[in-house]
Amino acid sequence: MKKEIAQFLDLNFPDFEKGLREEIFKDGTLVVLPADTLMMDIGQKVEIIPLIVQGQVKVFREDENDHELFMYYLGPGEACAITMICSAREGYSKIKAIPEEETTIISVPISKLDEWMPKYKSWYYFVMDTYQDRFEELLKVVDGIAFHQMDERLLEYLEKNAEAIQSNLIHKTHQQIAQELNSSREVITRLLKKLEQRGRVRVNRNQIQLIN
Repeated sequence: MKKEIAQFLDLNFPDFEKGLREEIFKDGTLVVLPADTLMMDIGQKVEIIPLIVQGQVKVFREDENDHELFMYYLGPGEACAITMICSAREGYSKIKAIPEEETTIISVPISKLDEWMPKYKSWYYFVMDTYQDRFEELLKVVDGIAFHQMDERLLEYLEKNAEAIQSNLIHKTHQQIAQELNSSREVITRLLKKLEQRGRVRVNRNQIQLIN
């Protein structure tokens, strides 16, 4: 396991200083999460920083009626900024995070977040860049809700999915998409048909092909 941690750090976090890698190697734990398992829940006490090294994690908000609002994806070489912020303030998560495929993380104790900030420049920049990237993603979500029509939001959602999995074939049901965009299955089905007529997508059973 420890040898794998060193290999994953070399592959996914090449900018980390030698001393930082040695501390992650010493204090980190390699964890494999099956697809569709709960990695982080709303209200859960934040005790770790999950450094993603393989797979893909969906981050979203959910209300008391199980309505979802998709926020962003996390992939190899990334960590969740909102989890970091929550841990620094109240200590409890404000988001849900679920792996969409088998995902491997290096679990680091949350106490290391502040300890490493003044100690390692590469960690400081990694945390700051993570905050900035996720803030920009959240602005896109807000813009989509406030200014974009649902067909534009749907197309942007499909493009984000394709970019995250590096494939134009998106394996999602209309109901799953509707939940993540806080819409209805009927609306999503109708909009997908319109996008198909415009030549932007090709719709098959439980699969959508995004056409450039």
